[in-house]
Amino acid sequence: MAPASGRRRFRGASTRKKVRVRVRKRNWCVQAAILAATLLSAGCGGELSASALSKQADSLRSLAAEGALLAEDASAGKTTRTFSRVHSSDLDKAASKAATSLETAKTKPALESERHRLASLAQRISDDLDRLGNASKGEQRSLANQLQRAADQSNRIAEGLK
Repeated sequence: MAPASGRRRFRGASTRKKVRVRVRKRNWCVQAAILAATLLSAGCGGELSASALSKQADSLRSLAAEGALLAEDASAGKTTRTFSRVHSSDLDKAASKAATSLETAKTKPALESERHRLASLAQRISDDLDRLGNASKGEQRSLANQLQRAADQSNRIAEGLK
């Protein structure tokens, strides 16, 4: 909407500040997901329940889906190479921590196959996110598809545990 004086309004400092706040909130969300995955996987020395595994699967789904969006944007030229590299590195660290914690976690024997599936899925997501940072446009498109499939698989695992 144009101001009454007929002059166009341009983005000012307040708009730039809002954009920075949104980016900070997004980074905070990634950090919260890392913390939640770490705390859930710790299990306070006990076994992981079906509910805890389901939450881990939801965290993995979120990481993979965000990675898929990042790969799509990067392949379309909507992000800078630096942003793609740094953000994929942050997501990779979270997925790697989840993979490590799932590998060492203890569960009831009935949940062991799901824990193993989630651990290998987390490792695959971490590997894809690691490759995304320095991938070519063609590789980015391929990684976007792989990460979206991983998000879908993680969602199916989570639904099966509920």
